Amino acid sequence: MSEVRQSGGHAPPGADHADGIEPSAPSALPPRAANPHGQRVSWAELFFDLIFVFAVTQVAAAAQNAGSAVAVGRALVLFVPFWWAWVGVSILYNGVELTSTRRHLKVFALGLGAFVMSIAVPDAYGARGPVFAFSYLAIRALLAWAIRRRGFFRDRINPYQISATVCAPLIVVGSFAPLPARGWIWLAAAVLELASPTLLRRRLDGLHFDAAHLPERFGLFVIIALGEVLVGVGVQESHQGLGGTALAALVLAFVFTCGLWWTYFHFAAPALEHALREARIQSMLVRSVFSHGHLAMVTGLILIAAGLAQTVRDPLHHPHGVHAFFLAAGTSLYLFAFCYTRARMFGGIGVARLVGALLAGALAGLGPFAPAIATLGVLSGLLIALNAFEGWWVAANRSVLIIRTGRGAIPDA
Repeated sequence: MSEVRQSGGHAPPGADHADGIEPSAPSALPPRAANPHGQRVSWAELFFDLIFVFAVTQVAAAAQNAGSAVAVGRALVLFVPFWWAWVGVSILYNGVELTSTRRHLKVFALGLGAFVMSIAVPDAYGARGPVFAFSYLAIRALLAWAIRRRGFFRDRINPYQISATVCAPLIVVGSFAPLPARGWIWLAAAVLELASPTLLRRRLDGLHFDAAHLPERFGLFVIIALGEVLVGVGVQESHQGLGGTALAALVLAFVFTCGLWWTYFHFAAPALEHALREARIQSMLVRSVFSHGHLAMVTGLILIAAGLAQTVRDPLHHPHGVHAFFLAAGTSLYLFAFCYTRARMFGGIGVARLVGALLAGALAGLGPFAPAIATLGVLSGLLIALNAFEGWWVAANRSVLIIRTGRGAIPDA
């Protein structure tokens, strides 16, 4: 998790101690002129996100090239430092306008670290391991320094200090170990990274967040991952002949990706802002729904990207090995993540999405026994049916939903 504010109002422009101005105590920060629509994502943040397009592409390629379930797991472990770095920057600048030169330079420095990490991904478990590890250590050290200078945490022990002083150094130590020890050390560091906000949750309960900025930031990362799904398909198809079967697979892939987009942005995205705005303890939702729930969603999309690229490459091929499960298992994980976030926000799991996740999971078991295009067709139909049913259910029960969960909340259909 990342840096956050401990006051109910926004930090005013220039309140960052790192920019040369001494901060007041967090509770004494004067509110800035409020944007009636909430804080908007800045151009610098959007530029920073471009690096993570590359990072998602690299991790998806590593999963696609993995020859075993263990190798796939190692590829996904590499994504955790990227995710935690991105979350760190997103929350660091929540409630703060990115307008000063010093803040821009900090964002660029953090982006440089992520860029070097991305380059190291293909051989992270080989000779480039130390490059990956030291780049992440630099990111975590800069984030810890920035959060300390801004005075967000009164306690020295917080998730950012844990990342900088324990997790990142553990990744550095692991980078000098051979396999399989390196994989186990990095897995331990990833688990500790993900667990630290939960273990220290009492120290985070007083933090407050801009309820417009964070949902937009995390929605943009979902767009990044969905973009990788389409980029993988497009790059693959641009190097092959576009016959009838290939064209059908390409159209199905696009329809399938649109279904993934609809599942998130039609109902879930508005619900996220509503839930964060109304939450009594916002840090609980930031920890569970945004940091952990969205990690599961994006992991599912990475698996989907790897599986979809292989499907378009050879639509009539019966996939084998671990790759046979990517497409359906990724879809199942993506839908299960919505059930989890729905439960954390409103107390209900969303029956329709649970059924969809279970059906996708069952289909994963049939992956090796059917042509890849058949699996893609069934999953596309599943997403269309799920979204159509939710649309019908919401239209039929709109007044009840508004009263119970707010406009646009994920339905309990």
